[in-house]
Amino acid sequence: MKPQVIMASDFDPNFKWEVLSHPSAGQVTACFSCGTCTAGCPIHDVFPGYDPRKIARMINLGMKESLLSNPCIWYCATCHNCEEFCPQDVKFFNVLNVVKNIAAREGYAPASWVNQTRQVMKTGIVFPTEEAWVKKREELSLPPLSGNGEKAATLLRSIGVDRLQPGGSK
Repeated sequence: MKPQVIMASDFDPNFKWEVLSHPSAGQVTACFSCGTCTAGCPIHDVFPGYDPRKIARMINLGMKESLLSNPCIWYCATCHNCEEFCPQDVKFFNVLNVVKNIAAREGYAPASWVNQTRQVMKTGIVFPTEEAWVKKREELSLPPLSGNGEKAATLLRSIGVDRLQPGGSK
């Protein structure tokens, strides 16, 4: 297998600072690529391309385009194992959320994520309600599933989520 050529001209020296401008992502520069985050990651076991150590390195090097366009950034299981194992106390979950927000803003959000967000804006509930669920809840004398889509829509509009386009690439 031929190694991928990485050109210094592909780096964005401002990307690291863009990520660091979010206080919750400030520790990413403390990462010294020891790999304990990746060793404890259950997603890495299934998808070897998902590698928290590599993601932190890409941020620190300024590999913005390569990172934001990589679908692996959306694979995190939110288990926080990476944070539990990190000897530098990097809050990788926070860092990854910042990266995903930048990716969404830059047009890299996967269609499934954008569609789910639109569903929340419409109904206040992440998944569409199936008729069978409605009937089963009635049979069990449970109240109907209802969310407040308008409150969610107001919140999501205030941060610009309503303007995101699905597609997963710029």
